[in-house]
Amino acid sequence: MKILFVTFFAFIGFVLPAYAISMEEVTGERTMNIEDFIDDFVDVPEGAINWRLLGTTKSIEVVTEEDDEFEYVYYKPEFAPEVEALDGQEIKIKGFMFPLDQTEEQKLFLFGPFPLSCPYQYHVGPPLVLEVHAGDKPISFDYDAITITGTLELVEEDPEYSVFYRLKNARQIK
Repeated sequence: MKILFVTFFAFIGFVLPAYAISMEEVTGERTMNIEDFIDDFVDVPEGAINWRLLGTTKSIEVVTEEDDEFEYVYYKPEFAPEVEALDGQEIKIKGFMFPLDQTEEQKLFLFGPFPLSCPYQYHVGPPLVLEVHAGDKPISFDYDAITITGTLELVEEDPEYSVFYRLKNARQIK
């Protein structure tokens, strides 16, 4: 009986996984990711980077305990080599503004591949959000997608806001 029991679990543990099939193979459908919807909202202008590239950055959860004995959670990035190659480079990208100030002219704002849907938070993870710092001239708020350019800075760790990218000296391309 003991041998039968061991043989049964060996079969389940070693043989069945070889025959395992995915839900995609069963239903013909695959699980959708947020990145799958980018093309529905924003195109990639000539010479611009695609949001899908930034979306390859992995989010690593970091849990810390402070002096007040509360746990704090933030995310830090694990950049793909293709993204690391963009650090310090002038990039062009098209997306939507998420204003951080209640003025028409924005010097600091968030930027992503999807339009604003909530006034309190941008509903995507850190790999799909740029923290944009305008250059000498502020950028006018717009509900429509705009194209901007600036110097990309990769942020290795930001415990306060979980920012992965900053775009410095940004300006709008019309």
